[in-house]
Amino acid sequence: MYNSGIPQPASALKRSNSNSRPSNSRMSLAARPAHNQPDIMSTAKRDPSRYSARKSYAPSSQPPPSQRRSSVMRRSSMGVAAFSQMNSFFSSAASAAVQRDPRPLKESGYRHEIAGKVFEYVVNNGFELEMKHTLGPNSLKSPTQKDFSMVFQWLYKRLDPNYNFQKAIENEVLPILKTLRYPYASTITKSQLAAVGSMNSWPQFLGILHWMMELAVTMERFQSGEFDDAAAAEGVDIAAEKIIFRYLTRCYSAWLVENDDHDEFLEEMAASFKDRQSGYKEELEMLESENGKLKKQLEEIDESADPLKKWEETRILLEGDRQKFVAYIERLESRIPKITASNQRLKEEIEAVERELAELTAEKKSLQEAVDRQGLTPADIDRMNNDREKLSKSLSLISSKITEAKIQLAERESEASSKLEALERSVSRYNSLAYQIGIIPSSSRNAEGKDFELLILPTQTPENKLLADEVGYQPAQLLNRDLRHDIKPALNRLRQEIGARIHEAQDEAIKTQELIDRIVETLADKNDEVDTLHAKVRTAVDEYQELKETMAAEGNASNAEIEKLEKELASMRLNMSNGVLALEQRMQSVTIERDQLEHACHALREKFHGEVDKMLHEVIKFKVHIQESLENYENLAEEELAGNDKLLDS
Repeated sequence: MYNSGIPQPASALKRSNSNSRPSNSRMSLAARPAHNQPDIMSTAKRDPSRYSARKSYAPSSQPPPSQRRSSVMRRSSMGVAAFSQMNSFFSSAASAAVQRDPRPLKESGYRHEIAGKVFEYVVNNGFELEMKHTLGPNSLKSPTQKDFSMVFQWLYKRLDPNYNFQKAIENEVLPILKTLRYPYASTITKSQLAAVGSMNSWPQFLGILHWMMELAVTMERFQSGEFDDAAAAEGVDIAAEKIIFRYLTRCYSAWLVENDDHDEFLEEMAASFKDRQSGYKEELEMLESENGKLKKQLEEIDESADPLKKWEETRILLEGDRQKFVAYIERLESRIPKITASNQRLKEEIEAVERELAELTAEKKSLQEAVDRQGLTPADIDRMNNDREKLSKSLSLISSKITEAKIQLAERESEASSKLEALERSVSRYNSLAYQIGIIPSSSRNAEGKDFELLILPTQTPENKLLADEVGYQPAQLLNRDLRHDIKPALNRLRQEIGARIHEAQDEAIKTQELIDRIVETLADKNDEVDTLHAKVRTAVDEYQELKETMAAEGNASNAEIEKLEKELASMRLNMSNGVLALEQRMQSVTIERDQLEHACHALREKFHGEVDKMLHEVIKFKVHIQESLENYENLAEEELAGNDKLLDS
């Protein structure tokens, strides 16, 4: 992915965890250079004007810094270059090696045809509205330099909306055509660009406009999905690629307007893949059900291989159905007496209802005669009924209005209560924060004698209600202090003072940290010296051990010699008759020599012990001196820290 021409979004780049001070400029998303591309970022001092506005894929001068950023790569923003470099069956058959234009641009009929197509395309797609330039019917037959410039810029904007034309059109056309890989760009000269509308040059430039129009139309058709059927016919599934391409396109467009939050696009891509997966599941279920039906039909076909067996099974089923119908008829015949008795009961009930109807008719007639005797006409009765209905409707309407008024009153009371609660929470939160920063009570150090505490005045009354009457309150009557003209300016001044204190404390902390660093370095040097002395002590101890081992070896040798002499003495005692006097003299001389060796050994041992004790005494004295020096430095550091803390507290 890093070898593509699309700059990486911020979520794909590794953040630096170093403790260095961050740069004031915005980190570029193209910090990771592609292969064969120079590194455009530097981790040292950066020039903000260098990447405040990025170039489009076409070679041109830098756009002004006030414009939004664009791509620094040599391809269009998710557009034409991505299409031109795809190795798919949509790639153009034109080759950059072709130098001669095979189109009959010199023929007037062909020129009129492509000029009409270009004119129709630009007019139908809002050219005049976007470019603020009017084209006439003959503008593409005998154009001016401005007509060509406007149409060329508009067509190129269809391919790369982020490109800004900075130079004269004569200097922009050739680099853009080479970037678009126009097959015949090498046949265009600067002299032709200076006279676009001439009879010799215009056919070639009309062919350029027509080629750019066809490229724009192809890109629009490709992006709208017209070629999806062709891809499906070739056996290529591009649904996943389209989802990913749409995600990258939206992320890149958001990045161009300096929006690095792409979580919404990622969630949309995940939802698209889930929908696609659910479609596959539904298709799989449909295919499985169809497969089951086909298997069932196949089993039926296999079973129908024996028609006699099938007919026998059909006969058995029909026989079972006949038996069921016979049983059903018998049940119906058994229910006929019950139904007859039921019909008789219904006839009796009908006769009773008819008698009751005759009685009601007679009663109605008697009531009518009583009304006639009272002198009331049917119109009076109808009028009385109508009046009663009107009064009933009016009563219902009034009841509904009263209910609605009660509901509205309850809503207004609930709304007023919620707003009162919100106001109380806001005031409580303000007072809590004010207490935390030391401006409440008024005797606090940061309050400077002013009262910053807020109170809701209506709630301080004995009724403790926000609306004690129907008039209500103005905003200035709700709180005891003026927030805009009194509290806010005082808080701004306090913020400035605290900011100044913070800066001073930071400066003092930096100085203290530098002093501590120097003390730590001194302590490190002293520790190195102590380590050196410890090494010397270890060397002296090793020498002492070597001397001790040497003396032990010599003592062992002396003991061996004594044992040898004692053996010789024993042998001599066996032969005392041969030379007792000589042996006694020899024994005396050996004894004297042994005493001399023991005396020398004891003297040498005492000498070495004295030297080792002297060296250990000197090492201990030096160690005590180092410890006292370290304690003095620690006391000095603690005094400096205590002094700095006092300064910070003050």
